[in-house]
Amino acid sequence: MSQLVRASAALLVALLLPATARADGEKLEPEKADFQKALKKAMPAKPATDGVAGGKLGTTGMRRANEVAAAVLERRLQSNELKLLRQAGEADVIVVTGSYDRVQDVLRAVQVKHVVVPPNLVERLPLMSTQTLMVNCPGNLTRAGVAKVKQFVRTGGYLVTTDWALTLLARAFPGYVARGGRDTGNDVVAVHVHKSDDPWLKHVQTGGQRPRWWLESSSYPIRILDKQRVKVLISSPEMGRKYGHSPIAVAFSFDDGKVLHMTSHFYLQQSKLVSAKERAKGTAFAKAAGLSEKQISELRAKGLDKLSVGELNSAYSMQRVTANVLVSRQAENKTLLQKYGKRARRAVTLSAEASGKGRARGDVGKDYRLRVVEKKGKQVKVRDLFGREGWTDEANLY
Repeated sequence: MSQLVRASAALLVALLLPATARADGEKLEPEKADFQKALKKAMPAKPATDGVAGGKLGTTGMRRANEVAAAVLERRLQSNELKLLRQAGEADVIVVTGSYDRVQDVLRAVQVKHVVVPPNLVERLPLMSTQTLMVNCPGNLTRAGVAKVKQFVRTGGYLVTTDWALTLLARAFPGYVARGGRDTGNDVVAVHVHKSDDPWLKHVQTGGQRPRWWLESSSYPIRILDKQRVKVLISSPEMGRKYGHSPIAVAFSFDDGKVLHMTSHFYLQQSKLVSAKERAKGTAFAKAAGLSEKQISELRAKGLDKLSVGELNSAYSMQRVTANVLVSRQAENKTLLQKYGKRARRAVTLSAEASGKGRARGDVGKDYRLRVVEKKGKQVKVRDLFGREGWTDEANLY
């Protein structure tokens, strides 16, 4: 992957809104406010802005394809899906920077608020069960960072990774997936979407076109260790023939949370055109996607006619998976929060035992949401959205 531009030495940390208020002026939930305070305290003295500080990725054509594909995606999203994406606050989506990928470019294109942090900051962040953590390739976290990620997913967090960050999954969740034996060449392969009705795969295929997936030089094939727990979402027989393992995108649950991993990158940087359909002008893709003539005219101003169906198809498929995951996260948060039906009446120091002996790790803030996981008489064992667990008197809850 040495041919790609490496990220700026000044790693990114971007806070998109003030720490205690949303864009509409409404006060944040106490957990989100405390998360943003912790992030602000931990961030470097002179962070760069959330932009293209790492340089431009990919060919000129694919950069344009990613931009236009995001515009197609925005127009194809249903009103309820778009609403859920827009409801995501700056504390809901956390992006970990990498040298070879930039999911933040995709998120910005589809106007999803997010926070960008360097890998070494993960271990210091109080991650919440309602958040989505998106780790750009290569995903080199410290041992403490890996432990933090595992706890985050265990208590309900969503983790999304690409390419070399497969090694992060092997460290955090041993026995699920591992790096395949033979790394890929710089290649583009046809892929098969397994279940189009899966929420994470909704509308990934457009107009009957089979998406093509870019494999960067030295991408890691996915070797599945637990076929019962790991679900293959997208695969490529061509990938299997060439590199020994066919999975392209896989997912699994871990306690209350979920993990998605994809070979290659969020931000696709190359494409390969094989058939005449793939070489057709991008207008054909927009029509197959169900866009109106007015919408197509708007996209022509963005360079739609300068792109091919194949380029747009490749860029759109990855962006659609990313959007689907975030929409699902926002929708499932409503169900998750129902489990946290109590709140702390006051700031509480949790005990390690029901008898009150020992101190659990961390304190619970006033008005924090709490989930009761066990009860002994008037003592309850609770868990907050940061994953901290311990015992307290039931009178401390409301």
